[in-house]
Amino acid sequence: MADSRPIVALRVYNTRTRSLDPFTPQTEGVVRIYTCGLTVYAPMHIGHARTYCFWDVFRRYLEYRGYHVMSVINYTDIDDRIMKKADETHGWLDVAENAIAAFRRDCRALRIKDYAAYTRATDFIDPQVDMVKQLLDKGHAYVVDGEVLYDVQSFERYGKLSGNTLEGGQAGASGRLAEDADRKKHPADFTLWKPSDPGQPTWQTGQEQWPSGRPGWHIECSAMSSVMLGEHFDVHGGAIDNLFPHHENEVAQSEALCGHPWVGYWMHPEHLDLRGIKMSKSIGNVIGVPNLLDTHRYDEIRWFFATTHYRTKLAFGDDLVAASSEGFKKITRAVKILETRLNEVDADARGIPVASKYASLREGDEAVPRERESLLYGEYAELSKKFITRFIEGMDEDVGCPRATAAMFDYVNELFAAGIEQSTDYGSLASAYRCLVRHLYVLGVELPNEALYPQLAADCFPTAGGGEAADPYKAVIDRLLEARADARKSKDFAKSDMIRDVLQAAGVQIEDTPKGARWELE
Repeated sequence: MADSRPIVALRVYNTRTRSLDPFTPQTEGVVRIYTCGLTVYAPMHIGHARTYCFWDVFRRYLEYRGYHVMSVINYTDIDDRIMKKADETHGWLDVAENAIAAFRRDCRALRIKDYAAYTRATDFIDPQVDMVKQLLDKGHAYVVDGEVLYDVQSFERYGKLSGNTLEGGQAGASGRLAEDADRKKHPADFTLWKPSDPGQPTWQTGQEQWPSGRPGWHIECSAMSSVMLGEHFDVHGGAIDNLFPHHENEVAQSEALCGHPWVGYWMHPEHLDLRGIKMSKSIGNVIGVPNLLDTHRYDEIRWFFATTHYRTKLAFGDDLVAASSEGFKKITRAVKILETRLNEVDADARGIPVASKYASLREGDEAVPRERESLLYGEYAELSKKFITRFIEGMDEDVGCPRATAAMFDYVNELFAAGIEQSTDYGSLASAYRCLVRHLYVLGVELPNEALYPQLAADCFPTAGGGEAADPYKAVIDRLLEARADARKSKDFAKSDMIRDVLQAAGVQIEDTPKGARWELE
C-alpha cells in the first residue's frame, strides 16, 4: 500500500531561520496555524485584506496538498483605541463586536475561508493571568505600581526573530524611551498586565501587587495560541508590521516558559504600497473592503494579489488592478467558454469515465490534488499534467503565486490553441474545465458551476459560480441579446447596435460566436 503521508516538497521562508526551509509540520498530515488578527476598533482596510488573502491562499494550498489545517485567528477586543472610540451610545463591547462583524463580512466578500476558531482576548483572561504569574515566578518580569513588565534582559535570545537587538536601543511596545526610563529596567521592557483607568473594564487577578486591571497586547496572543494549538505549533504569522515588537515579544514571553522553539515557522507578508502614500484616517484615504469592491470584483482583487509574491511590497492603485484584470479576462473567458460548451449537453455526455484511486493509494505528487485523475482525462490530459506540475513547482517555492499564475496563463493559451472552442469531446472539455477552476480555487478565485463540478462547488461560498454578480440581471441580459439577434436577422442594424451599446454601457461585454452571443459582466 502507498504511503498515505503528504509527500510535499514545499519550502517556505522562515523568519526565525532567515532561510527557505522544508515545510514539515510537527504532526503528520496536520498543520496548526495561528494568525494575528485585528485590533477591533475599526474595520479592516485593503492592507489587511492583502495579508488575510495570503493566509487564505496558504491554507488552500496546504489543503490542496493533502494536509488538514487547523487555523486560528484572534481579535484584540480590549485596547485603548476601542475605549477611546466608545461613547454614550456605543460601549466598548459594541465597538469591538461591530468591527468583528464587519471583518467577517469583508472576509466573506473576498472569499476568505472561515477559520477553525476566532478567539477574543477577553475570553482568555485566566490563561493570561497564569502566564504572567509564571513569568514573575521565573524572574522574567517585575511589578511597578501595579503594572507587570517583562524584563527583556532576562531572555538571552531577545531580538533574534526580528534582528532588533537590545544594543540597538529600540523600545518595545510603547516606544516611549524617555518617558519609561525611570520605571523600566530597560527601555524595551513591555507591559504584560496594567491597571485599568477609572471606569474602564477591569479583571481581578487575586495577586497582591497587581490585583486588577487588563492584559497587555503581547501576552494575549501567547496565551490564546498556546491554549488553542499547544505549547509548540507549526506556523505563526501576521503582516510584516507585527514582526517587531509584537512577535518578538511573544517569543520572549512564550519561550521563557515552554522552551525553544515555540513555533516552527514564522511567516510575514509584506505591505501594500499606495505608491509612497500612507493610509491615514486623518487625511481620509483609508480604503475599506466595501470601497474596494464597489470598483472591482472580488476575483479581480484575488488575482491581482496573486500576481505579486507575498514577501514583496505590492503597489496598489485602481489603474494597476484594472491592468491586471485585463489579463485575467482571458482566464475567465476560457472558464466561460468551457462552461457554455458543457452546458450544451446533458450530464452523461460530459462525464469523465476514469476509475479513480483514493489519494492514499497513489504515490508522491500523483496523490495531489485529491481529484487529480479526473483532471487528467482525454485529449487535454498532457497539457493539464504539464500545467499541474508547473503550478505545484511554483507554489512549492515559498507559496510562489506569480509562477502559478504564469503557468495558468500558458495553460489557457494552450487550451485555446488545442481547439476547446470547436471540440465536441465533452469528457475532455469537462476535465480541462475542472482542472482550470480547481487551481483558480487555490488562489481564492471561486468559479465552479455546481452542475459541472459539484465536488468543488460544495467547498465554495454560496455565491460561487463564475458570474454570480450577474445572476440578478441574467434573464434581462439574455432577453436583450435575443432581441438583438432578432434585429440582426431582420437586418435592423440600427436597433441591433443600439442594444449592444446599451449593454456595453452597463458593463456587459459581448462576444459574437458562430453559436450565438456570449457575455460577461465587467
